[in-house]
Amino acid sequence: MKLRTVTVEQIIKTTPARVWERISTPDGIARWWRPGNIAPVEGHEFTMDMEKWGMIPCRVIAVEEGRKLAYTFGDFELHWEIVPRGEATILRLEHRGFDLENPRHRFAFENMGPGWRDVVLPRLAEGLLEAA
Repeated sequence: MKLRTVTVEQIIKTTPARVWERISTPDGIARWWRPGNIAPVEGHEFTMDMEKWGMIPCRVIAVEEGRKLAYTFGDFELHWEIVPRGEATILRLEHRGFDLENPRHRFAFENMGPGWRDVVLPRLAEGLLEAA
């Protein structure tokens, strides 16, 4: 079984510190995605309220303060990387762990790429521009 990954990058016209705050704090993540009691502390367990999919259990598996954050997300892993680029910041997301033989995983794989790229990460970028 080969697990698949969705990779998406978003250029955001703000500082890496502001992006870090939005992906690593409960208030920050609730502003653009879903409520969750996240903390950038390795081993921290939390939940994300994904409405019709319920409360998703998560656990922080890697932290490089201000640069990288990774956590389990139900069956999957979300790996965030912040890369400064001039006056902007690149936010790279790898959504890992899709088993395409599993119908639920296949559905998620087919929908999460466009969802992250076209809806969720642009909402994060727009929210940071509006808050500037």
